[in-house]
Amino acid sequence: MGKFFKISFLIITAITLHSCKTIVSVQEKSLYDNDVQNSKDEINGFKATHIFIDDYDNSVWVSPERNCVSLSAEKTNIYSGKSGLKVKWDKIAGGCKWIGIGFGWNSWMAKDMLDVSEDCAVQMKVKSANGNFKNFPVAFAFEDYSGVQSYYGFQMALASGEFNNETWTTVTIPLKNFDFKSKNFDLEKVKQFIIQLEGDGDIYLDDIKIVKL
Repeated sequence: MGKFFKISFLIITAITLHSCKTIVSVQEKSLYDNDVQNSKDEINGFKATHIFIDDYDNSVWVSPERNCVSLSAEKTNIYSGKSGLKVKWDKIAGGCKWIGIGFGWNSWMAKDMLDVSEDCAVQMKVKSANGNFKNFPVAFAFEDYSGVQSYYGFQMALASGEFNNETWTTVTIPLKNFDFKSKNFDLEKVKQFIIQLEGDGDIYLDDIKIVKL
């Protein structure tokens, strides 16, 4: 009876171990699939390509001068996804020295953009909320974690066409246009992307990302 019990115990143990091995194997495959999905938009090994897609969270900020600028989530006028942004500002009427919005994307983690700085661009979709305009009174900037900022002002050549309230205009700024080198900008520790607002405007903004030129 004791011998039979030992043999039965060994058989049950072997079956249990085999079952556990099968479960572990399935979990490992699932993790691998997730890694593939998360890296599908990577460029030159850089994975944090989405600066703003849908989430107006604590990585998105706006200047505190509410008399000059407002930023809100937009659910109706969107280019893609579930939501976008609506930005309205008037720097002159509000008497503000500086206003802007910023994106500390990827949960404010330091982004290594060295390998995308030569052949990529930051791109966004812009739509007027009120009439048509040619002049987009903004400047774009990146800031590293040592506090160094590098700016590049808007030029009409960066836009796919004039801005209107019916269609989306694509704005593409090559990263090589930013003067990172002379500023001693640390491209391995990028903190955030900033849009400095000048004059006045009323726009919808969506789908800000790093793209391959």
